[in-house]
Amino acid sequence: MDSVISQAQATFGALVLQRSTFGGINSKLGNISSRLPMVNYILSALKRKKSMDTIILSLVASVCTFLIFIYWLSK
Repeated sequence: MDSVISQAQATFGALVLQRSTFGGINSKLGNISSRLPMVNYILSALKRKKSMDTIILSLVASVCTFLIFIYWLSK
């Protein structure tokens, strides 16, 4: 039991470190984007593409689920 708890604490410590690292990267990107408008434009384009990809993937998954459901009902 002690080994499991120590492993969980080590994992928690690693996640806290990772969160602080990503938070630092996020703030640095915010500073750069405010100083350079072109970088801000590129970052916003990447966010739009990511959201569009998520929407397309969701639509494909829902269509496939619907078709499987129809196939299941027809049997």
